[in-house]
Amino acid sequence: MPHPDDTPAASPSQHKQQMIACALCQSPGPVHYRVRSNLIKDWSLICPQCWLQVERQPGYQYGGTRKASRRQRKR
Repeated sequence: MPHPDDTPAASPSQHKQQMIACALCQSPGPVHYRVRSNLIKDWSLICPQCWLQVERQPGYQYGGTRKASRRQRKR
């Protein structure tokens, strides 16, 4: 019978795969906002720090929030 400690845990590299990088500053993080504006033509995922600047741009559109923790939940 396998010991409970023998079960493989999520490795740090697997967790980092879920944390994507901001399209503007390239910093990884667990929360990103899907946005576009007149300056950012295609939908992009940006971090909360960059979002503060982008939300003031002309033509700003918000398209949702991506949370890494949501990807970890089992359905």
